[in-house]
Amino acid sequence: MDSQTGQPKGLFARMALQTRPPATPSPSATLIPLRNGSTGMEVYLTRRSAASSFMPGTYVFPGGNLEPEDTDTAFWQNHVDLPVEQLVRSLGGTLDQMLPVAVAAIRETWEEAGLLLAVPKARLGAVGRFESGGIPFKRRVAEHNLCLRISELGCWHHWITPVRMPQRFDTFFFVAPVPQDQTGRPDNQETVHAVWVTPRQALTENLRGSLPLSPPTLVTLHQMLAFGTLAELLAETRGRPWPPPIMPRLWPLEAGALIVEPWDPDYNRRTVQVDPARLEQAVLPVGAPFSRLWRHGGICRPVR
Repeated sequence: MDSQTGQPKGLFARMALQTRPPATPSPSATLIPLRNGSTGMEVYLTRRSAASSFMPGTYVFPGGNLEPEDTDTAFWQNHVDLPVEQLVRSLGGTLDQMLPVAVAAIRETWEEAGLLLAVPKARLGAVGRFESGGIPFKRRVAEHNLCLRISELGCWHHWITPVRMPQRFDTFFFVAPVPQDQTGRPDNQETVHAVWVTPRQALTENLRGSLPLSPPTLVTLHQMLAFGTLAELLAETRGRPWPPPIMPRLWPLEAGALIVEPWDPDYNRRTVQVDPARLEQAVLPVGAPFSRLWRHGGICRPVR
């Protein structure tokens, strides 16, 4: 704390003291790639570049903002594997709202992770070995007459970045199994490393500080511990309605910040009860229920 003002110092202090209106969240999409590994269900995580303006150096699922080409619903209706009436039921919203989000999730996963959830409608070689080469995704789909596998998508969660963050995103998270002939690769621009890992392994490495997870990624992996198999998870997420949005609350501390989830008792209170001196001892083991994350030194850890 500043000895004269009594306010927190640093980046999070600037967030706490800002008087300008909150940033408007950008419409975004994320895809959680899944596969069956030798030790169980695995997810594909990519590490954001240290130069990234948002969550640099953390491991996340592929995703990003919607682009203008994603909103051409007339085009995309002819390049997906579901008819319109099934699209609406599968994606859990209106066609104009949710089809662009689903397209963005698949596009971003191809661009950032080299995983392509599509099949050729015409005879074509191994789809997963295409390289983007700067060619817009929509043009590539048209040239090769590709069909996006929307039917493989499951609705996971809807996240909105906390109000105090300078950059904010309104993001729908999908899940989907990855074709067996695709292993993925980082783009070495936005993403600099990638790994297939079980949810429990990722959470364990995050606690050790060797695989730093973004807050939504950490919460998602914790939620996935409830599923014994990939088949169980996919059966749960396909065709279900979207859960209510999750918008955490950011509480600045002298050293780092506390991220308070909507199910925390203090979420709707004016102040958050926390003793910063005891946070190190309050860190919870993998699998323990939590409603708070302590972000300190570039690592998020669940705390009681």
